[in-house]
Amino acid sequence: MGIRPDDLDATRSVIAARELTATASGYLTTDVAMGLPFEALGPFKTALKRFFSTEPWNEADTDALSELIVPRLAGGWWEHDLGAGITLAYGIRDGRFELWVTGAATPVVSIFDRVFDGPVIPEATPHPRKVKFTTGGTPAPGVWHRRSDRQPDDVRVQRVFAEPYVTDVMVAGDFVTVGIGAKEPWERRLEPLLALVTELFADPDAVQVASERTRDGLLAEARSRSEHRPEELHLLDPDDPDDRSRLLDALEDSDVRVRRVAVAVLLESRDGDVRHDAATRGAADPSRVVRRTAIDAAADTEEEHFRALFEGALGDDDAWIRWKAVRSLGALGLASSMRRVEALADDPDFQVRFEVAKVLREDG
Repeated sequence: MGIRPDDLDATRSVIAARELTATASGYLTTDVAMGLPFEALGPFKTALKRFFSTEPWNEADTDALSELIVPRLAGGWWEHDLGAGITLAYGIRDGRFELWVTGAATPVVSIFDRVFDGPVIPEATPHPRKVKFTTGGTPAPGVWHRRSDRQPDDVRVQRVFAEPYVTDVMVAGDFVTVGIGAKEPWERRLEPLLALVTELFADPDAVQVASERTRDGLLAEARSRSEHRPEELHLLDPDDPDDRSRLLDALEDSDVRVRRVAVAVLLESRDGDVRHDAATRGAADPSRVVRRTAIDAAADTEEEHFRALFEGALGDDDAWIRWKAVRSLGALGLASSMRRVEALADDPDFQVRFEVAKVLREDG
């Protein structure tokens, strides 16, 4: 790769959308960061986070990164294939550090663009980390389970959660949906999940026929439904503008189940402002079920900017929320939250008192 790619900005966005940032950052860590002094690691990590996002990246950003790297890197040029036709390249060129990506226009073949001939048919959904498995049976409302919920009574769901990369499961009358972690590729996970779902949920009397509609058609259909149903909402992509609008509207729905799903899915967005707004609104919801989901999902992000949210949750009238807030602050490091946590040492709930003692001991 000899010159700056014309599709650099488009490819940056594609890398973020396809969740290839961790892979790209891993290469840069090995080739570049390992040779940087400690004081340069923070600014380098911040620059990479901005580069591999939808945020603007201009010449001034390139200059600042180059000034950070060039005095500390002897030289070299690296190129890596990130998959999906995308190439990452970086190194010293003409006395400057260049960071390039290209390949946004390369056609991508989806793992779902093939024929499945078993009794269970997997379908892509608008949400990039969730798949819908059509199992047969009689349509019925779904029950959504998150990994952090209490252990489900359904032993089949317990079996699915035995796979450590599974984040959530919905079981409806005629389909099952499964979500996987952000760093998990469907190319590795779809086949074993399809086998497991087939074993556990397939209707032996149902005759499945693979849909003749295209993947894009299936996604468009899923997005076209205007009603706020948990079975549809939890499959939406929080980073698609139209899907995000539907999810934000759902935060005002009268149905607690709908608001809970909307909060959890919005907190899976790559946009920090969206995550923060969803958590803030969810934590203020009159339903403790929604508040619990907001605090729990915010804790999963392990982000410092939720510290104030967790501090506010220490005063919730629900003991589980107070317990989770204490644990979350402990995970972040108590720091400025120390006195607020200490104030719960005499909390009426034993689990809260136990967690307070634990995090104070670990922090001290």
